[in-house]
Amino acid sequence: MRATSSSQPCAITLHMAIIEAEFENGVLRPVRHLALRPGERVGIVVVRRPDPARWDLARLSAQSGDEDQKLAQEGLADWAAALDREDRR
Repeated sequence: MRATSSSQPCAITLHMAIIEAEFENGVLRPVRHLALRPGERVGIVVVRRPDPARWDLARLSAQSGDEDQKLAQEGLADWAAALDREDRR
């Protein structure tokens, strides 16, 4: 981000596109041609597709106990307090 003349932050996005790719042997390969120059460097944000086996909520909730719930609630309060402290700076 950079500051404008009025000191308001702004972000400039030159070009963003959603590209589907396959990961194989340590390399991400786009499934379609990209209009890039040889050697051009790009930024990548990787978003994994949901895997129903990993996010089976019934299975996950059956495995968690009261202790997990208590830890999650205690951690949430600490996290909220840390955000409040940052906002006051």
